[in-house]
Amino acid sequence: MHKRTIAIFIMVVVLFSCTSKNKVPGNTNDFIVPTSEFDLTDTIPKITIKDTSLAFPQLFEGSFVKGTKVAQFGTEITFEKIAVGNLKVSSGKIIATDPVTLNYAIAFSENFPVGEFPVELAMANINANKDRRIAFARIKFSDKPIRKWEFALLPGRTPIPIKSKEIYGYGVDAGLGLFVDQVARNSLNDILDKNWDNIFSEKFKDYLNYDFQNHNAVFFSTGYGDGFYATYIGRDSDGKICQLLTDFDIVLWRNVAR
Repeated sequence: MHKRTIAIFIMVVVLFSCTSKNKVPGNTNDFIVPTSEFDLTDTIPKITIKDTSLAFPQLFEGSFVKGTKVAQFGTEITFEKIAVGNLKVSSGKIIATDPVTLNYAIAFSENFPVGEFPVELAMANINANKDRRIAFARIKFSDKPIRKWEFALLPGRTPIPIKSKEIYGYGVDAGLGLFVDQVARNSLNDILDKNWDNIFSEKFKDYLNYDFQNHNAVFFSTGYGDGFYATYIGRDSDGKICQLLTDFDIVLWRNVAR
């Protein structure tokens, strides 16, 4: 059976879940080095960001700025920004999901700006084990200052506070996430069914901006891999959308008192 088909069966239950409990790494499988190299009781991160004017949670933007540091689990995390090219948004409806379940994915209810917009990744450099993981992936629609972050909602979802004990998000079973315009979903899904192994071969490393049939999609690895990850909208002082961002739970920012 095709690898993608097997993964789809595993993901069905996760896909139709509305929310997931906020997660804290609970075992050594969350890391690729022995537990002794980390203090797993140190779950309240100490976040250092030069620009104190950023909207809460400040790390959403701060992770894309040089000089931001986090102390967590007994190690230091620094960040670097990686630009992966533009995403074509033709309908204003955007999907964020695991590519395994793209066929069932629903676009967010929000209407996003139409055009081509830069996609950027915040790569976390974890000092203790010299590891690198994608902490955040974002589409940047505007350079205006963000005044408020909120959950990106699917149709029918009720807004909840950003520090809610539960989160809206999507389940990941392939260790991958993506951004794609809704009109490109069906074509991309057909391509993935036929070319999964070629697209995600050993040459795939961290991310891919993939062009097809006058569309494109941006794929990226998801933090420590499989899990349940939330996507957020950042708005300016006029309520207009500046960014769409997915958080891959590298930093436990929810544990920091607001």
